[in-house]
Amino acid sequence: MTRFTAGIPALVLAFVPLTGPLAAQDDPMALQRCVWSCLANFGPNTNPAYHACVERVCSGLSEGGGGGGGQQQAQGDPTRGWVTGRTGSGVGYAGVDGVRGKTGLYYFCGRGQSFLRVIGIDGGERGMIVEVDGQQFPLRFSPNGQNQPESTLAYSDPVIQALQGGSRVRVLTYDGPVVVDAPLSGSSRALAQVISSC
Repeated sequence: MTRFTAGIPALVLAFVPLTGPLAAQDDPMALQRCVWSCLANFGPNTNPAYHACVERVCSGLSEGGGGGGGQQQAQGDPTRGWVTGRTGSGVGYAGVDGVRGKTGLYYFCGRGQSFLRVIGIDGGERGMIVEVDGQQFPLRFSPNGQNQPESTLAYSDPVIQALQGGSRVRVLTYDGPVVVDAPLSGSSRALAQVISSC
């Protein structure tokens, strides 16, 4: 009887989930899976949204797995706000990830181009509504070379001005589903930065 009770603490410990540094080492492929997830959701790897996803979502992970908050970030955090950058050809962009980090709305301007791109839906010819704080802007989108929907418009277009002054943006298809739902925190600064380099 004494032997049996002495083994209970060891048995209980076997069922306690590991936490901290020891648990982080049990997934050496976490970083690679995170990168693959960004590629699947925002690919190809030349897309600025892909690079933004890797930087934002995967940066907490290390080659050896774990890294603290990496697993929580991998689910996407649409409250992070807008990001800016440049494509390989030097075109400026500003954008935000939307629903669970799988969709996004990006504005590109430079080298004679000015357009909105929606990430997370195929690029078939279609109309969509960009809604800023309840105000609706019906836009026509056409597929680019990577089958992502884009709508050509000037940087002075009313929808761009609304994106700079609103608090929330949604992109909806005409058949109902919300493709993007994201905050506009930081959009004014990010869009102004991109527009200034047009």
